[in-house]
Amino acid sequence: MKRMLSLLFTLSISLPLMGSSQAETDGIILKDYASKSLLNQSLVLNSPNLLGNIIILPTEPFDELKAAEIISRIDNLPYSLLKKIANEHIKVKLFVGKLTDNPTASDLAGIIPRGYKNGTTWDDVPGIGGSKTVLVKIGNSEKGKGHSSVNLELHELAHSIDRHVYDGIRYDDKFLSAWNKEKTLLFPNNDYFLSFPEEYFAETFAMYYLGGKDRRLLKEKAPETYKFIKKLN
Repeated sequence: MKRMLSLLFTLSISLPLMGSSQAETDGIILKDYASKSLLNQSLVLNSPNLLGNIIILPTEPFDELKAAEIISRIDNLPYSLLKKIANEHIKVKLFVGKLTDNPTASDLAGIIPRGYKNGTTWDDVPGIGGSKTVLVKIGNSEKGKGHSSVNLELHELAHSIDRHVYDGIRYDDKFLSAWNKEKTLLFPNNDYFLSFPEEYFAETFAMYYLGGKDRRLLKEKAPETYKFIKKLN
């Protein structure tokens, strides 16, 4: 009888916890995804253990090659920064369909995001960051695919890094000094990045870690911003 009561007590604790975990992730953690899948066969990661707990995949069918590209770009971040992201319990959830179909963004349905025009609502936007759950639509990483960033996942993740890892880089005096000095050189006539330091940070962070011509442009036009981001770890 005691054994039965103990089992029932354990189940009464475990089941709510399982439900809470499922509600929080609403998907498949990368480390639990099929090892022989096209996705995992396409990945060669520097920080597999960290990303295995950070990345959440859809439960429905998705483009595994495109998802692998997203994960690989996030893997370019320094191990120390990924560790801080993991310690803050920040998740990057990859999705298909509408952004507002995700539980963490459902309350945004029908609302027009800051900086968007022509009737675009959050239902149409491919990503959002700043909270502990970053949402990134698979297949929409590049500029022009529903957004104007050089890279969707890096930009949106940067918002959560700004807010939760560094407690508001947007308020940092050294960063604000670089923003005020270099924003018009890097983004002339772009009111979005000229008006909001948090958007400037997210975009320059994306430029730095996307690399190539975008990183070179950042270094050339905004050297102080470049150095600031380089020192983040």
